[in-house]
Amino acid sequence: MKPIASLNRRRIPLAGLAALAALAMSPAAMAADHGSYVLFEPGSDSISMSGSSDDLGRARALRVGNEALLYVRQGGAAYIIRDPTTLRRARALFEPQEALGAQQAELGSRQAELGSRQAALGSQQAELGSRQADATPRQAADLARQQSELAQRQGELGHQQAALGEQQSALGREQSRLARVAQDQLEALVADAMRRGLAQRVD
Repeated sequence: MKPIASLNRRRIPLAGLAALAALAMSPAAMAADHGSYVLFEPGSDSISMSGSSDDLGRARALRVGNEALLYVRQGGAAYIIRDPTTLRRARALFEPQEALGAQQAELGSRQAELGSRQAALGSQQAELGSRQADATPRQAADLARQQSELAQRQGELGHQQAALGEQQSALGREQSRLARVAQDQLEALVADAMRRGLAQRVD
């Protein structure tokens, strides 16, 4: 089974649904096993997931129309949850990461725009360089001055790119932290649904 790298705007790993004690797994088996989940948004094909292509295919086969659905697999057993309250709470876990994802996308757009400007300056520098080969001394001096100005502008853009890169790194670290928080919260949420009989075993 090949892991799904990314199927939508977000992907949160579920390290292990340790709270599924009803599966009668030993503590050692629980620690070694890694659960999977697929969470469908209502009325759309948007998902959050961690797992394999097989998990996704199975979850899709169990979904009725465009309903909201949480599919969970752990230790050889799979469950689906359709309880509206549980699903709303599950979707809410990902909202902070979605907000950060929007910030990262905006930063990415700014980085791309700066990259385009740097490329344009690079083309100008290359064109000036080709002209310097056949330039008179006076022309060469003028071209050198222009090259210096372009280099200064390139340096300024480089500093801006570096600052944006630092911001992206900070957002990435925060995304990782939020993923760990969401992981713990989702495990607890699924465990609660299991205890309340809201999870239907499907295999």
